[in-house]
Formats: sequence, C-alpha cells, structure tokens
Amino acid sequence: MKNINNIIKNTVVIAVIGMLFISCEKHLEDLYDNPNAVTTIDDSALFTKAVRSLFQGTTDNGSSHFAGMHAHYYVAGSTWRAPDQYGDGHDGDYNSILNGGYSGTIRHIEEVLQLTTTEGTQNNVRNAMANVIAVLGYAKITDAFGDVPYTEGGKGKSEDILQPKYDTQESIYKDLISRLTNSISILKSADPALGYPDSDPIFNNDLDKWVRFANSVRLRLAMRLRFADSALSQSTVTQCLSNPLMEGPEHDAFMIETEGTGNAWFTRRTGFPSIKMSTMLIDQLQGTADPRLSVFVSEDGNGQYSGMVNGLTDVAFGGSDFANKSDMGLALSSSDSKLYMITAAETWLLRAEAVLAYDNDPVAANAMFRMGIETSLEQWEVDPADIATFLASPAASLAGINDEEQIGTQMWLALTPNYFESWTHIRRTGYPAIPVRTAPELHQGVTNGIMPSRFLYSSFELGSNSANAQEAISRQGANKIDTPVWWDKN
Repeated sequence: MKNINNIIKNTVVIAVIGMLFISCEKHLEDLYDNPNAVTTIDDSALFTKAVRSLFQGTTDNGSSHFAGMHAHYYVAGSTWRAPDQYGDGHDGDYNSILNGGYSGTIRHIEEVLQLTTTEGTQNNVRNAMANVIAVLGYAKITDAFGDVPYTEGGKGKSEDILQPKYDTQESIYKDLISRLTNSISILKSADPALGYPDSDPIFNNDLDKWVRFANSVRLRLAMRLRFADSALSQSTVTQCLSNPLMEGPEHDAFMIETEGTGNAWFTRRTGFPSIKMSTMLIDQLQGTADPRLSVFVSEDGNGQYSGMVNGLTDVAFGGSDFANKSDMGLALSSSDSKLYMITAAETWLLRAEAVLAYDNDPVAANAMFRMGIETSLEQWEVDPADIATFLASPAASLAGINDEEQIGTQMWLALTPNYFESWTHIRRTGYPAIPVRTAPELHQGVTNGIMPSRFLYSSFELGSNSANAQEAISRQGANKIDTPVWWDKN
C-alpha cells in the first residue's frame, strides 16, 4: 500500500512538474516571439521617437561638445576640454557619434519610411514628413565624417546589412536635395488628416510650417554646395526662393525636451563639466553692443562678462581663473531651454548670402541680412527698443567691403545654440575666422593650430567594416581631423 501511495505521489509530482515546465516553456516562447508577434505597428510613435532623437542630438556629448568648442562658443572644464586642444585621441567619442546617429534617428525613421511605403500602411504624406527628418539625420552624419553609409545605412535590422557600403558625400547631398524637393511637392497640397495630428512634436501637424521647414533645410543644403557644385547650388537656391521659407520665429523648428537626457548638456552649465563662455564670442557681442550678450552669457561674480580663451595649454589653463569666468546664459542652459534645428534667422541670412553670391544684389542682400538679425533678436525675446537701437548700429548693415564676413559672423551668432551646424557653417565659409594657433600658450594639437575639419572614422568602424571604410578613405583622403569633407572647398 505504501508503495502504491508513493507511486501515486510521484506521478502527481511528475505531472505538476510537467505542467510547470510546459507553462514556463510557453511563457518563454511568448517572450521570444513577442517582438515579432505584432503584425501592425503604429508608425506615429516611431516618428515621434525619431524626431526627439534628432533634437536630442543637438546637445549630445559628442557632436555638440566638440563643435561647441571648435566653433569657439565656450570652453569646458576637466577632461572634457581635450577636444578644444585639437587632439584626435577621442576614438570612443567618434564611434559613439557615428553609432548614435544610426541607432537613434536613422533607425527609427527608416522604420517609418518602410511602413509608410508598405502596401496596407502606405501614406505618402507621412512618408514626406519622415523624409525631411531622415534628410536632417543623414546630413548631420555626412557633415561630421564625409563619406558614410547612406543607400545601405540604417538597413542592419530591416535588410540584415551589417557591413554597409560608404557613399560619396557628393552623391548623398544630391539625393538629400531630391528627397526634400519631392517632400515639398507632396506637402504643399496634402491633407493634414493624413499627417501626424497627435504625434508631431515640432509643428503640431501644421503642414504649411512643414513646407517652410523642408524648403529652408533645402536652402541650407544648397548653400553648403556653393563652393563644391555651384551649378546645382544655384539652381536649387532658385527653387527654394520660389517656395515658402521660414520668415519669423513662429516658423522656427524647435523642441523643449523634458524627457530623458535630451537637454542634459545644457544643465551642466555649472556642474560637471563646467562650461565657461568663449572670449571670442563675448568680444564679438560686446564690441558691437549686441543685446544678445546677456542672453547667451551670464555675468561673472563681479557683474562683468569675462570669457575663456579657447585652446589653452594645460599650464596656461591652470592659471586662467576658469572657475570665475562667465557661465552659459540661462536661456541656453535651463531645463526648459529650446533646442533648435533650423530657424527663420538662419534662413534669412542664407538668403542674404545667396542673393549676394548669385544675383550680385547688395541692396537685396542687405535687406535680408537685416531681417536675419532682427528675427534672431525677436527669437530671443530681446526688448523692441533694444532691437531698434541695434538695427541702427553699423553692425546691422552691410558695409559693402566685407559683406560675406559680416553675413558669416551674424550666422554664427544666429545659429546659437545649434553648435554643430555653426561649426559646419564655419568650415564651409571661413567666417567668422578662427585664428590659427601660433602663440606659445595655445595648444596646436595635430592640426598645426587649424580648426578641425571633420571627425575620424573610429577604430571599431575600421575593424568591423574595414573594406568599405578603407575604400572611403582612399577617395576622401587620410583619416585625419584636418582632412576636409567634399563640400569644404573654401
């Protein structure tokens, strides 16, 4: 009898264990299968994620941090100051910049583009909006490195391309402009209901603003080609000027990032690494009595505006009284600071450069130059009386002597706080001029004191995608930070 009871007990235990095993196995199957179990995906959430990632990228520790010092806006403390000394020992940062671009904005927006062209979920309005975001994402990556994966970029998940080929920057730019042209054509007559009514964090699905946005980005890219492909640049500019462009701050593409770490860089204003504003920036603003001085820069402990010289050697930095210099202004460094992608002020100044270069019309250029300054001051909510005073000053009108330099310098100011775009602008135009470092207290780095021209392909990229990366280097030039990208001809 005892043996029978034991047999029964053992049978029950085995049965229970079997049921538990089956249950657990089924649970594991559910876990494994769940990511692929969804047969329809709402591209709205992916679109929002891609947009947020794009704006967060304007403040990341890689591109913004390097560009903010290369473009002489500020100097960071501690070990974060190293890029300011024009060194190239930042392999991990360069790798994170490249990977971050593809794993963030590009990955999400490529999924949106795929979904909006798939039968059953096809939507050409959403596709057009997504293409604008994709263009901005790819433009930043190619502007940072030059030749990069494009036609096969971001296809690792969807098409299992783990070693994508590198496209020439020239071919990338031509395609980016074409994509924007197609998007503008679609959005000009689109039904807003087919867009992203509840998932557009930039313009809340206002398609008129999207058209202006896309066309202004197209103008930016067209002018970037000015010295590399003048014919394409000029023909594209003509198209841009015949379509709506950003005209006032109400058209600005901005976000206030309150989630995640999107605004973390700005909140480090007085934390780690502490940021002190550049002497070059303060001198420009003070020298022209520019009312944006109090917006971009905070007073130091003595109620003055005191800046840091960029590029100091370690010895010179040690005696610079860094801690007591002026911090970044609160408008740029608060938790609710606006992150800008492109503004009406930038657009007016691009127009000023374009009509001066292609139409040889200094009168029209001056009018647009002044509109760019006025719009920038309005963007930062400068008092109207101060705006009028500054517009009456010599700095607010083209002198007919150094017009390109004046436009370039005002662009540098208007692009604040989109530091990456500003560094790119300086690389293209040469304005404002970043002096070559020759003084003994300045670090010349690996560029002989010349502002860096690009980021490096990282050792990880050279190892994991060696053949394609090496092919790009053979076309573009040595993998150095002073090798210019394709459009950098000036």
